[in-house]
Amino acid sequence: MRTVVLIATCLLCVPALAADGNKHCFTGYGYQLESNEFRYTEHHEQTLDDDGRPVDWKVTYRDPAGEVIARKTLDFSHDEFVPVYEMRMVDSGYVEGIERDEDSWRMFRREGDNAERETEPFELTDSLAADSGFHPFLQSRFDTLMDGETRRFRFAAAGRQSVIDLRATRIEDTEFERETAVRFEAELDMWLVSFFVDSLVLTYDPDTRELLEYRGIGNLHDAEGETYPVRVAYYSEPPSEAGDVDTACGG
Repeated sequence: MRTVVLIATCLLCVPALAADGNKHCFTGYGYQLESNEFRYTEHHEQTLDDDGRPVDWKVTYRDPAGEVIARKTLDFSHDEFVPVYEMRMVDSGYVEGIERDEDSWRMFRREGDNAERETEPFELTDSLAADSGFHPFLQSRFDTLMDGETRRFRFAAAGRQSVIDLRATRIEDTEFERETAVRFEAELDMWLVSFFVDSLVLTYDPDTRELLEYRGIGNLHDAEGETYPVRVAYYSEPPSEAGDVDTACGG
């Protein structure tokens, strides 16, 4: 059965719950946004360079029973905001990602094992992010966002086979695990209303700049093959509904 994850996942370079040398590992907990039903865990394993930036990144998504529902690999060696990546859903055979050939960049998507592979070229620019590169992109603009400025950028959405325009701004603060946290909202152009539900809201630790929570549309699918809004939280300890989840590197 096709299950769930996100642009969200899209974003996530977050609090390291475990570390081993230049490896950082952490786990997110995904919920259906409206019902708050627990849907999956996403376990991230990053290899960092000497400056602490991710170069190699692997994500494993599991349903509440612990079964693998999707895997993603990302390579940030060519650009810090736009990775070469592939995400593959286990049951359906759905695949999406970004590939690079010398200086040419392409998004690709295949709806299932027997479906035709779709591709869409795009140009790399300074104001472009894709998938999990969304988070370091916002981090690089963190100070101006904190000062209340609006930052405009473009997002290469392989699952949509298009590059979309967004603008990010700071909204009212909140609390996360009883600590003050800041929130940024990424709004989309009106013509994208049919693609996305409302906006994307990202919650950050104002001191460490770690991403604490994501709210917005997912990029995996439900049983009907549709994407839907999710909330992904990066708690310091696994919630009870996640059961005996392994958050260590190699988990």
